[in-house]
Amino acid sequence: MADRCPDCYAELPEDAVWVCPACGYTLRTPAVAKVGIVFMLLGVVLLGSYLVGPENLGLKTGWMPTELAEFTIANYAWLVLGVLGLGMALVIAGAVKLRVERAAVAA
Repeated sequence: MADRCPDCYAELPEDAVWVCPACGYTLRTPAVAKVGIVFMLLGVVLLGSYLVGPENLGLKTGWMPTELAEFTIANYAWLVLGVLGLGMALVIAGAVKLRVERAAVAA
């Protein structure tokens, strides 16, 4: 861990992991928020493929069982919304973790 805060240059104690106790600067982004960002990027890619058309993705070429391919095509919008929603929920969880840490440092 860094010896000084990159924002206010105050010396950091050994137990300062997430937030600078002097200025409240975020020292580390929680891993759950990073995973959430990856899921949201995946959701954007899926949204782009949804705009192209799920029928044009080649799901019925034989590498996937026909029933599963038809189910995926029929529910593709829910898949996109689910992935985006999961990503948002994970980012919110990371933000809540940081908010709790900031409140603990401020108290």
